Amino acid sequence: MQVSNDTPALNYVEYFTKQLPVDLATMAALRDELAIRQGALSAAQDAITDRTKAAEELAKAKSDADAMLAQARQTLDDAKASASDSKTQAADLEAQKVAVNADLVTRETNLAKREKTAAALDLHLKNLQDSLDAKEAKLFADQAALDARVKAFQDKVAALSA
Repeated sequence: MQVSNDTPALNYVEYFTKQLPVDLATMAALRDELAIRQGALSAAQDAITDRTKAAEELAKAKSDADAMLAQARQTLDDAKASASDSKTQAADLEAQKVAVNADLVTRETNLAKREKTAAALDLHLKNLQDSLDAKEAKLFADQAALDARVKAFQDKVAALSA
């Protein structure tokens, strides 16, 4: 409000009839524009909030992905090591199998030789036993003949002394 008298006094009737509707229309337009701007500002703030959340989620997703990638690499390394160990074990088992087969062939060959030798010894012992049995029978026969000759000699000596 003007205190000085430099300006003419305000004519309220004219203001209310002419200028107030224009001012009200301007204010309504400003209000609508302010609402639009406030909406845009709210939307921008929401977008900033959403971007912040998205950045946090992206960082979390990246860290989770890095952790999963590290775990997958560890699992892959473990699988490669396990496969390498399995190949080594398979090679060792194959080498042991070859060694066992070679040992088995050697044992079977030695066993065959021993069986052949044992069979030859059994045959030789049987022949020796047969020879000994024949010699024993001859010895018994010779002993009996000697005993008969000794008895005959004793009988002659007894007949001469009597």
